Amino acid sequence: MITHELIAEKVSDGYEIIYIGKKNHPEPQGALGVSPEHVHLVSNQADIASLQLTTEKIFVTNQTTMSQWDVSDLMVSIQKKYPHVLIHKDICKATQVRQEAVVEQAQGCDLTIVVGGPKSNNSNRLAQVSVEQARVPAHQISDVSQINAKWLINVEQIAVTAGASTPTQIVREVIDYLMQFDANDPITHNRNSTTTPEASLPKSRIKDLSKNRTRRLEELRSGKR
Repeated sequence: MITHELIAEKVSDGYEIIYIGKKNHPEPQGALGVSPEHVHLVSNQADIASLQLTTEKIFVTNQTTMSQWDVSDLMVSIQKKYPHVLIHKDICKATQVRQEAVVEQAQGCDLTIVVGGPKSNNSNRLAQVSVEQARVPAHQISDVSQINAKWLINVEQIAVTAGASTPTQIVREVIDYLMQFDANDPITHNRNSTTTPEASLPKSRIKDLSKNRTRRLEELRSGKR
Protein backbone atom coordinates (compact mmCIF):
# COMPACT_ATOMS: atom_id res chain seq x y z
CA MET A 1 0.00 0.00 0.00
CA ILE A 2 1.43 3.39 -1.00
CA THR A 3 1.79 6.12 1.62
CA HIS A 4 -1.12 8.25 0.40
CA GLU A 5 -3.48 5.28 0.49
CA LEU A 6 -2.25 4.41 3.97
CA ILE A 7 -2.85 7.97 5.17
CA ALA A 8 -6.38 7.97 3.71
CA GLU A 9 -7.12 4.65 5.40
CA LYS A 10 -5.87 5.85 8.80
CA VAL A 11 -7.80 9.11 8.55
CA SER A 12 -10.97 7.16 7.78
CA ASP A 13 -10.24 5.09 10.90
CA GLY A 14 -10.17 8.26 13.00
CA TYR A 15 -6.42 8.86 13.24
CA GLU A 16 -4.57 12.17 13.23
CA ILE A 17 -1.51 11.89 10.98
CA ILE A 18 1.92 13.29 11.80
CA TYR A 19 3.89 13.40 8.57
CA ILE A 20 7.67 13.89 8.73
CA GLY A 21 8.88 15.73 5.65
CA LYS A 22 10.40 18.85 4.15
CA LYS A 23 8.20 21.87 3.63
CA ASN A 24 7.41 22.69 -0.02
CA HIS A 25 8.58 19.29 -1.27
CA PRO A 26 6.09 17.61 -3.65
CA GLU A 27 5.86 14.40 -1.64
CA PRO A 28 4.73 16.02 1.66
CA GLN A 29 2.48 18.40 -0.26
CA GLY A 30 0.76 15.39 -1.77
CA ALA A 31 0.39 13.79 1.66
CA LEU A 32 -1.13 16.96 3.09
CA GLY A 33 -3.55 17.06 0.19
CA VAL A 34 -5.04 13.72 1.23
CA SER A 35 -6.65 15.33 4.27
CA PRO A 36 -5.41 18.84 5.16
CA GLU A 37 -7.43 18.93 8.40
CA HIS A 38 -5.90 15.72 9.77
CA VAL A 39 -2.33 15.59 8.36
CA HIS A 40 0.25 17.57 10.34
CA LEU A 41 3.61 18.21 8.66
CA VAL A 42 6.71 18.30 10.89
CA SER A 43 10.23 19.01 9.67
CA ASN A 44 12.16 19.52 12.89
CA GLN A 45 12.04 19.37 16.67
CA ALA A 46 10.37 22.79 16.92
CA ASP A 47 7.46 21.55 14.80
CA ILE A 48 7.01 18.58 17.10
CA ALA A 49 7.06 20.81 20.17
CA SER A 50 4.25 22.91 18.71
CA LEU A 51 1.94 19.96 18.10
CA GLN A 52 -1.17 20.00 20.27
CA LEU A 53 -2.92 16.73 19.51
CA THR A 54 -5.29 15.41 22.16
CA THR A 55 -6.53 12.22 20.54
CA GLU A 56 -5.19 8.80 21.43
CA LYS A 57 -5.26 7.77 17.78
CA ILE A 58 -2.09 9.18 16.20
CA PHE A 59 -0.29 7.71 13.22
CA VAL A 60 3.20 8.73 12.07
CA THR A 61 4.80 8.27 8.68
CA ASN A 62 7.34 10.12 6.59
CA GLN A 63 8.69 11.38 3.28
CA THR A 64 10.46 8.46 1.64
CA THR A 65 13.56 10.38 0.48
CA MET A 66 14.60 11.87 3.81
CA SER A 67 17.69 10.89 5.76
CA GLN A 68 16.80 7.76 7.67
CA TRP A 69 18.67 9.10 10.68
CA ASP A 70 16.71 12.36 10.67
CA VAL A 71 13.47 10.40 10.46
CA SER A 72 14.50 8.13 13.32
CA ASP A 73 15.45 11.07 15.57
CA LEU A 74 12.15 12.83 14.92
CA MET A 75 10.16 9.65 15.44
CA VAL A 76 11.85 9.13 18.82
CA SER A 77 10.82 12.65 19.86
CA ILE A 78 7.26 12.10 18.66
CA GLN A 79 7.06 8.83 20.56
CA LYS A 80 8.26 10.53 23.74
CA LYS A 81 5.54 13.17 23.39
CA TYR A 82 2.85 10.69 22.33
CA PRO A 83 3.79 7.26 23.76
CA HIS A 84 0.68 5.66 22.24
CA VAL A 85 1.58 6.70 18.69
CA LEU A 86 1.46 4.19 15.84
CA ILE A 87 4.65 4.44 13.74
CA HIS A 88 5.16 3.52 10.10
CA LYS A 89 8.72 4.25 8.91
CA ASP A 90 8.73 4.55 5.14
CA ILE A 91 12.20 5.10 3.65
CA CYS A 92 12.67 4.28 -0.04
CA LYS A 93 14.91 1.20 -0.23
CA ALA A 94 17.12 2.73 -2.92
CA THR A 95 17.47 5.90 -0.82
CA GLN A 96 18.38 3.90 2.27
CA VAL A 97 20.99 1.87 0.41
CA ARG A 98 22.60 5.01 -1.02
CA GLN A 99 22.69 6.73 2.35
CA GLU A 100 24.27 3.75 4.07
CA ALA A 101 26.78 3.43 1.22
CA VAL A 102 27.83 7.08 1.65
CA VAL A 103 28.56 6.53 5.34
CA GLU A 104 30.70 3.51 4.51
CA GLN A 105 32.36 5.10 1.47
CA ALA A 106 33.29 8.31 3.30
CA GLN A 107 35.16 6.52 6.06
CA GLY A 108 38.84 7.50 5.87
CA CYS A 109 38.19 10.20 3.27
CA ASP A 110 38.88 13.91 3.59
CA LEU A 111 35.98 15.05 1.44
CA THR A 112 32.77 13.81 -0.16
CA ILE A 113 31.50 15.18 -3.45
CA VAL A 114 27.84 14.53 -4.24
CA VAL A 115 26.86 14.96 -7.88
CA GLY A 116 23.24 15.99 -8.21
CA GLY A 117 21.00 18.96 -8.88
CA PRO A 118 20.41 21.54 -6.13
CA LYS A 119 16.69 20.72 -6.08
CA SER A 120 17.30 16.99 -5.66
CA ASN A 121 16.23 16.05 -2.15
CA ASN A 122 17.96 12.73 -2.60
CA SER A 123 21.30 14.42 -3.33
CA ASN A 124 20.85 16.94 -0.52
CA ARG A 125 20.39 14.12 1.95
CA LEU A 126 23.53 12.31 0.72
CA ALA A 127 25.63 15.38 1.44
CA GLN A 128 23.95 15.76 4.82
CA VAL A 129 24.60 12.12 5.69
CA SER A 130 28.30 12.49 4.88
CA VAL A 131 28.60 15.47 7.22
CA GLU A 132 26.38 14.32 10.07
CA GLN A 133 26.91 10.56 10.08
CA ALA A 134 30.39 10.04 8.62
CA ARG A 135 31.75 13.37 9.94
CA VAL A 136 33.28 14.08 6.52
CA PRO A 137 32.86 17.51 4.83
CA ALA A 138 30.76 17.39 1.68
CA HIS A 139 30.01 19.55 -1.34
CA GLN A 140 27.06 19.05 -3.65
CA ILE A 141 27.56 19.95 -7.32
CA SER A 142 25.46 19.73 -10.46
CA ASP A 143 28.45 18.92 -12.68
CA VAL A 144 32.23 19.19 -12.86
CA SER A 145 32.14 22.92 -13.64
CA GLN A 146 31.03 23.64 -10.07
CA ILE A 147 34.07 22.09 -8.41
CA ASN A 148 36.23 24.66 -6.64
CA ALA A 149 39.89 23.73 -6.95
CA LYS A 150 40.48 25.16 -3.47
CA TRP A 151 38.40 22.30 -2.02
CA LEU A 152 41.03 19.84 -3.22
CA ILE A 153 44.13 21.44 -1.75
CA ASN A 154 45.76 19.13 0.83
CA VAL A 155 43.02 16.56 0.24
CA GLU A 156 44.21 12.99 -0.31
CA GLN A 157 41.07 10.84 -0.36
CA ILE A 158 37.78 11.88 -1.93
CA ALA A 159 34.52 9.96 -1.94
CA VAL A 160 32.26 10.55 -4.95
CA THR A 161 28.60 9.65 -5.02
CA ALA A 162 25.55 10.84 -6.92
CA GLY A 163 21.81 11.27 -6.72
CA ALA A 164 19.69 8.50 -8.17
CA SER A 165 18.78 10.49 -11.29
CA THR A 166 22.23 11.93 -12.07
CA PRO A 167 23.39 10.83 -15.56
CA THR A 168 26.44 8.56 -15.56
CA GLN A 169 28.30 10.80 -18.02
CA ILE A 170 28.19 13.72 -15.61
CA VAL A 171 29.50 11.60 -12.74
CA ARG A 172 32.26 10.23 -14.98
CA GLU A 173 33.41 13.76 -15.83
CA VAL A 174 33.74 14.54 -12.13
CA ILE A 175 35.76 11.39 -11.47
CA ASP A 176 38.02 11.98 -14.49
CA TYR A 177 38.66 15.55 -13.33
CA LEU A 178 39.60 14.45 -9.83
CA MET A 179 41.88 11.71 -11.16
CA GLN A 180 43.93 14.14 -13.21
CA PHE A 181 43.90 17.05 -10.74
CA ASP A 182 47.29 18.29 -9.57
CA ALA A 183 47.32 21.14 -7.07
CA ASN A 184 50.68 22.30 -8.48
CA ASP A 185 49.61 22.25 -12.12
CA PRO A 186 47.07 24.97 -13.01
CA ILE A 187 46.44 23.32 -16.37
CA THR A 188 44.67 20.50 -14.54
CA HIS A 189 42.34 22.96 -12.80
CA ASN A 190 40.21 23.52 -15.92
CA ARG A 191 36.81 22.10 -15.06
CA ASN A 192 34.50 22.90 -17.96
CA SER A 193 31.84 20.31 -18.58
CA THR A 194 31.66 18.92 -22.11
CA THR A 195 28.52 16.86 -21.52
CA THR A 196 25.54 18.38 -23.33
CA PRO A 197 21.99 17.91 -22.03
CA GLU A 198 21.24 15.81 -25.11
CA ALA A 199 24.21 13.52 -24.50
CA SER A 200 23.20 12.91 -20.89
CA LEU A 201 19.80 11.56 -21.90
CA PRO A 202 19.25 7.92 -22.84
CA LYS A 203 19.33 7.37 -26.58
CA SER A 204 15.92 6.67 -28.01
CA ARG A 205 15.43 3.45 -29.91
CA ILE A 206 13.57 3.71 -33.18
CA LYS A 207 12.01 0.54 -34.51
CA ASP A 208 10.72 0.33 -38.03
CA LEU A 209 7.31 -1.32 -37.80
CA SER A 210 6.41 -0.87 -41.47
CA LYS A 211 7.79 -4.26 -42.53
CA ASN A 212 5.87 -6.13 -39.85
CA ARG A 213 2.73 -4.16 -40.67
CA THR A 214 3.04 -4.94 -44.40
CA ARG A 215 3.63 -8.63 -43.73
CA ARG A 216 0.65 -8.82 -41.40
CA LEU A 217 -1.64 -7.15 -43.97
CA GLU A 218 -0.54 -9.68 -46.58
CA GLU A 219 -1.30 -12.54 -44.17
CA LEU A 220 -4.77 -11.17 -43.49
CA ARG A 221 -5.49 -10.81 -47.21
CA SER A 222 -4.49 -14.41 -47.76
CA GLY A 223 -6.84 -15.60 -45.03
CA LYS A 224 -4.32 -16.18 -42.24
CA ARG A 225 -5.34 -15.30 -38.68
